[in-house]
Amino acid sequence: MGRLRVAVLGAGTIARAIHLPILRRLEGVEVVGVADPRPAGRAVAASLGLPAFDDLERCLEATAPDCAFVLTPKETHAELAGRCLARGLDVFCEKPLALRLDEAEAAVTAAEQAGRLLMVGFNRRFAPVYERARAAFAERRLDVCLAVKNRPGTEYRASLENAIHMVDLLRWFCGEASAVSAEAQHAGDPFRETSLVATIRFASGALGCLVANRSTSHWVERLECYGSGWSAVVGCPDWVRIGHDGVEELTEMTAQAMGWAAVEDKMGFRQEVEHFVACVRARREPRTSGRAVLGTHRLMHELLVAAGLPGLAG
Repeated sequence: MGRLRVAVLGAGTIARAIHLPILRRLEGVEVVGVADPRPAGRAVAASLGLPAFDDLERCLEATAPDCAFVLTPKETHAELAGRCLARGLDVFCEKPLALRLDEAEAAVTAAEQAGRLLMVGFNRRFAPVYERARAAFAERRLDVCLAVKNRPGTEYRASLENAIHMVDLLRWFCGEASAVSAEAQHAGDPFRETSLVATIRFASGALGCLVANRSTSHWVERLECYGSGWSAVVGCPDWVRIGHDGVEELTEMTAQAMGWAAVEDKMGFRQEVEHFVACVRARREPRTSGRAVLGTHRLMHELLVAAGLPGLAG
């Protein structure tokens, strides 16, 4: 394969701050067009010298891309990913893949039937601090895993925007769930929860605890793992402490590029984009393929329902 031609759908914050800068720096990759119905989004594309379109179909017709990055609001992910897959494109889709389980399953089926790649943007699986913590338990029994994700300000389906990252990490570390219980808080609108607290028993025997809050003072993300005489505590995105035999080793994301570690490196964004591009070129399944993360969406549905919130069922 020669140059990889990429269409970007959506020019909001995640596209402007993360994906477009990364894609434009990658060797052998060309961003051939940006589709966004909003004038502000098209202005972002124009400011970067990229062809801008107000319609997905016009963008795809005019640019003939090899793959598409779906970076639009979460309620549009399933539809746009499906339309791109139907055109024979490989697709990178920001999380969540869909707001309904049947739509997520349909997207995965569509990708498999078309022989195309579908990757979902669970970037934490590529963040160095989380990779280091998981490696510590690769050959060891993990007994307890605590995941905390707090961010000020609730929003529509807040847990699907925020807590779902930690639910995916819990699955990545502990395997599949066998039982869940959960409680939630909201100010009258169950689609805009402020807190979700859950306990999960995994088939591996591990116990997980999720704490997600949207009435906090500031952004906090933390993961703690214990078992087999070992511990791994992550203060994302900056450090991870690995402990065993009475000794603790600290790894910090310090000077990597001209004196600082960039957010795109610390949070795994650059690595996930490079991984997707490499998978497209090699025709291999991505680490966070649609099939691999369907379980995350299913577990998220179970937690929401257990907490008395609207689930992801159709």
